[in-house]
Amino acid sequence: MSKILRPVFMMHSGGGGGGSCYIYPDSPTTPGLVAADVTFNRSAHMNGSMTMDDGNTITMWGFNEGGGMGMGGGAFPSPAMRMTQGQIVHTVLTAGSMMQGTHTIHHHGIEPSTENDGVGHYSFDVNGTYTYQWKASHAGTYFYHCHTNTVLHAEMGMYGALIIDPPEGPGTLFSGGPTYDKEVIWACDEIDSSWHNKNWRAGTCGGDEGFNSLNPDYFIITGVDGAQSALTAASIAPTVNVGDSLLIRYICAGYLPQRITFGGLNATIHMSDGRALPQTVQATTIKASSAERYDLIIVPDQSGVYEVTVEFLHWVTGAVVGTARTRITVV
Repeated sequence: MSKILRPVFMMHSGGGGGGSCYIYPDSPTTPGLVAADVTFNRSAHMNGSMTMDDGNTITMWGFNEGGGMGMGGGAFPSPAMRMTQGQIVHTVLTAGSMMQGTHTIHHHGIEPSTENDGVGHYSFDVNGTYTYQWKASHAGTYFYHCHTNTVLHAEMGMYGALIIDPPEGPGTLFSGGPTYDKEVIWACDEIDSSWHNKNWRAGTCGGDEGFNSLNPDYFIITGVDGAQSALTAASIAPTVNVGDSLLIRYICAGYLPQRITFGGLNATIHMSDGRALPQTVQATTIKASSAERYDLIIVPDQSGVYEVTVEFLHWVTGAVVGTARTRITVV
């Protein structure tokens, strides 16, 4: 039985963004550390940005590739992690400066030990350097994100895709499963720009930061504004040949429910949340809630330009509060 680490609770005066009542800092030695098959080094960045289609620039946070305590900006979303099923993985996180704050990495959908789960208030927030150790047990689509002051840090963009390939490697979804010719990652998210000027500790001492009221004004697909840019961005809007298999790795990265329509194309859903379905499901539209993932394949039989819509839905009424768009071009 592994030892459960008890969090060190530190209380400081001040409310709102000025205190750290919620923070449990530590950087222990990883229990049972063994040699890794693959290692990812990450450090938090707090000065990233994203320029929207209307010209506004929004502050974004995330994880840089590589270690260190730098305050520089970085890519959004954070760089993807990709490994092979069966590998022992080390994710080395460096964080903890006063301005940068403490953070964690939670590998969403992975089932590690308590110490390596990355849920801050359940174990600890990294203050220094910690090596998360885990095994890539199941092929599929996952994602990683910060789990410190989660409501804010996830909204600020502290997440990235996590892909586990089967032993056959890229091109096969899972052992014994379908093959594909091309893949695309759609991490669909909403942004409430009024949240994006806050301190990393905002609300941790009980101050009202308005986190009960999410009013998004931008809707994005994998870090690209869905108003216009996602329609033509090469990384988001794929071009495939008639008869080719397109794998869509879909991540519901926002808080609102989402509904995706594939412009008349028929999709075959093969996996949900990193597990193969007992039977595949045919769909022209799918609906998902926060943190759900689907792996689906489209094999178009006619050329054309198919506009994909991602609708973001009100929690209670189901009304559409915003839409992001991209395209699948078939030649």
